[in-house]
Amino acid sequence: MRILVPLAVLMLAAAPAGAASVDRTDPQHLTPPPPGGYDLPLSPPVVRFPLPSQWLTIKGDVDWRKAGVFDKKLSDACATRNFTEKLPMRFRAAYKGEILGVAFGHGLNLNDPGKLADPKMIYLFRNGDSTQCGVLKMPNDDPRISSKPEATRQP
Repeated sequence: MRILVPLAVLMLAAAPAGAASVDRTDPQHLTPPPPGGYDLPLSPPVVRFPLPSQWLTIKGDVDWRKAGVFDKKLSDACATRNFTEKLPMRFRAAYKGEILGVAFGHGLNLNDPGKLADPKMIYLFRNGDSTQCGVLKMPNDDPRISSKPEATRQP
């Protein structure tokens, strides 16, 4: 009995060594890549706490240049990081050929240390995280916003 147990263990250990090993999978077993390659979306950023769901407003038939009025002063402030979105692309607007970041003049998702924003406007950011930032503004038609009196600003 004592001789049989080590002999059985020795035979089990030697069995895989004698088997033929496969170096790699035969290319014929894999499906070919689709024409044009794989166009996979980028993964979302890894954050400690997951972000709430993002809102997406779609205006597929309108060009992004006609979405609002271009504002040079706010675009220059955006390029110097003085008028930006708090969380880039937290709110998004999809127009024909472009996706723009959205911030609201009353302060939602807006970093405005110079107090340049009008509370009754919506701001659209194109390339909002670069020095080539462009800001378009459009009126906020929400009746809750338009019914508020104009706030007095103190310098």
